[in-house]
This record gives sequence, structure tokens and C-alpha cells, in this order.
Amino acid sequence: MPALALLLDWRTWLAITLVGLIAFAGIQTMRLNWAKDALTLERAERATERYTAEAMARAMAERNASLQAAHAAKQQEALRAFNDALAEQERRVAAADADAAELRSAVECYAAGNCLTPGADTATGGTCENRAATLGGLFGRADTLAGRMARAAEKHASEVRALKAQISADRAACGASSEP
Repeated sequence: MPALALLLDWRTWLAITLVGLIAFAGIQTMRLNWAKDALTLERAERATERYTAEAMARAMAERNASLQAAHAAKQQEALRAFNDALAEQERRVAAADADAAELRSAVECYAAGNCLTPGADTATGGTCENRAATLGGLFGRADTLAGRMARAAEKHASEVRALKAQISADRAACGASSEP
């Protein structure tokens, strides 16, 4: 019966209880360490994800800035080209106005009969022996001038069409409606 006495002894129960508590504490400590390791790993993964996302955002911001700079440069170049074309057009209009004024002066000279005199200015119809030839020359100059003006008007119209197409393309690229 010594085994039964050993079972009923309080020291045996105390020892069993202590061993159980130590085992329970060891298991809980091990679970706590596993949870800490899992949390540390989760934090590291989140930090890596956050770093990757921030790096991607920085790269996208840099790309956006470079695209904006390139777009601004293209816009400046387009503006410069437009201003150059406008200056050239104004020069052509001034030349056409001067030609028209000269032609008006020649027609007025012809109508007044002043171009038929021997000392008449050749720029305003010249000295002419034949009124019909003078009139033909004046109409020829008028036809040439009208042709130049028609070509200038067609060129201007094609430039306007090209600019309108560019604006529509820009609006489409920006997601806006292509209708003005």
C-alpha cells in the first residue's frame, strides 16, 4: 500500500501540480514567442510593402513631373511656332496690302489717264502706248495678287484645321470632350 499512500500524499499532488504549472507556463511562453515572431514577421512584411508602395509612388511622381515638363516644353515650342507663323502671316498680309495699294494707285492713274504721258512712273502703270495693254497688265497684276491672297487664305485655313485637330487630340488625351 505504499503506492496508494504515495498517491494520497499532499507532496505528490504538490509536485504534480508544480510540474503541470511549469509545463503550462512553458507552453504559454512558447506560444507567446511564436506570436511575437509572427507579429515581427508581419510588421516586416508590412514595412516592405509600405516601402515598395512609397518607392512606386515616388517613381510615378517623378515620371509625372517629367511628363509635365515635356508637355510644357512641347506647348512652348508650339506657341513659339504659332507666333512665328503669325508673324510671317502678318508680314505676308502687309506685303499684300502694299501690293493692293500699288495696284489701286495704278488703276487710279489709268482711270485718270495719267499713265499715258511720257514721264509717267512705271510702278503705277508705266508709260504706255496702248491703253488695252495697260489695262491687261493691271488685270494681270490683280489676278496675281488675288491668287496670292487665295493661297494665303487656304494656307491659313489649313493651319486652323491642323490646330483644331491638335486641340481635339489634346483634349482626348486629357479625357475631356473633343467638342469645343
